[in-house]
Amino acid sequence: MTPAQDLTISLIAVAVCAGLAILGMRNNFKEKHDIRPHRPPWMVISLGSIAVGFMVVVHIANLLGFETGNR
Repeated sequence: MTPAQDLTISLIAVAVCAGLAILGMRNNFKEKHDIRPHRPPWMVISLGSIAVGFMVVVHIANLLGFETGNR
């Protein structure tokens, strides 16, 4: 895989993670009119996508040549 393809896939992954985070936050805090015992855990989905998004951003920084790890 070339670095250009890796960067493209990483940028798409950041966009997907941002979309899931926005969707999760919106669905978690919206007003609930029905009483159902089982609802998807939107906060867990949102926080997980935010965490993965930060890891992908660090990966993009590494692709651009910045050192982000300990030596």
